[in-house]
Amino acid sequence: MVDPKRGTRRPVTDYPDFSHLELASQVVAAIPGGGWRAFWKDEGPDNGPLTEQVLAWLITAKGRATPITVDAHGDVDDAASADRLIPPGEE
Repeated sequence: MVDPKRGTRRPVTDYPDFSHLELASQVVAAIPGGGWRAFWKDEGPDNGPLTEQVLAWLITAKGRATPITVDAHGDVDDAASADRLIPPGEE
């Protein structure tokens, strides 16, 4: 990891908030969301339903597609925890 204050590489274990490393798949492509939406039954206001547009799909070297959503504030996150993915044209 690069330390922005020093401008040099530094082992992640040197950071006080480091806890562990996780194996991650290499992202090899990103494709548009294509009108898909992610739905959570209890992540919205007052623990109600929430639906967000899929901005893009990240495709890994192993062929896994992860939906990336954008909320009303412009914040971007993955939707791996969504209860359901809604295809274009479906309510």
